[in-house]
Amino acid sequence: MLKLFCRLSVAGAALFLPLLGATPARGSSLATFVSGKGTDTGTCASPAAPCRSFKFALGQTSPGGEIKALDPANYGGVTITKSVSLTGVAGAGINSASGDHITINAGPDDTINLSRLTLDGFKTAGSAIVLNSGGSLTITHCVVRNFGSQGIVLLPTGLTTFLIGDTLVSDNLGTGIAIAPQGAGSTQGTLDHVSANRNGQGITVTGFATSGVPIDVSVVDSMATNNSFGFGVGPRGLLRLAGSAAARNNTGVFINTGATVESATNNFIDGNDTDVSGKLTNFRTQ
Repeated sequence: MLKLFCRLSVAGAALFLPLLGATPARGSSLATFVSGKGTDTGTCASPAAPCRSFKFALGQTSPGGEIKALDPANYGGVTITKSVSLTGVAGAGINSASGDHITINAGPDDTINLSRLTLDGFKTAGSAIVLNSGGSLTITHCVVRNFGSQGIVLLPTGLTTFLIGDTLVSDNLGTGIAIAPQGAGSTQGTLDHVSANRNGQGITVTGFATSGVPIDVSVVDSMATNNSFGFGVGPRGLLRLAGSAAARNNTGVFINTGATVESATNNFIDGNDTDVSGKLTNFRTQ
């Protein structure tokens, strides 16, 4: 029997010790800037004096602030521990052949926004975006490709809400988008105009959560093509499909025991080796 599988990327917790009782520096700017011509010095608070990396700029940015990329460049991996927005331009992002590119270890009330970024793992990096904790995550207008593990993976132990929109996940060896809460964790969110193409698995809604709120995901106007299976749902998962397509996969929609898939009549699930495995619940489009 085909089973949903997600390799987990577990980020180690870092311990920061202030030297001789000194107070650690804290970012003070609501807007900071990075550029391929910048240097990792100063406050990053002016477009005229940008920093070079997301990691350095994050340390200069106040909680709830925004880091703005000014031009196309590789801005390096980053671990996010607070509310922040990363906003790119065409060609801006992270290109690295190792590790996870963006790791999110934020608080339950923190809000993370990622927009207009291209993340490329060269087939050997781990995952593009790994959320271990955080209150909400929004990903829009991004490209995630060529990762050795997952593209985007959500592994919260609490409740995380999310929106992923206008985003391409392609050519990842594992799952394009894996939604897999842990322990008592859960996720509620929407995928809107997402394309998952040529991944090991397209989009999976499953997890190892043993209690808490069931996983609740809506997929709207999205496509899963040329994957081992397009959409896969595991125990305690609820997936709602509307205006979406699964084609040219080994299995279009895989529904495990204990999972629910509600399909509107305007979906296109055809042209797969097996279109549907498991019980699909059909709903008339209103």
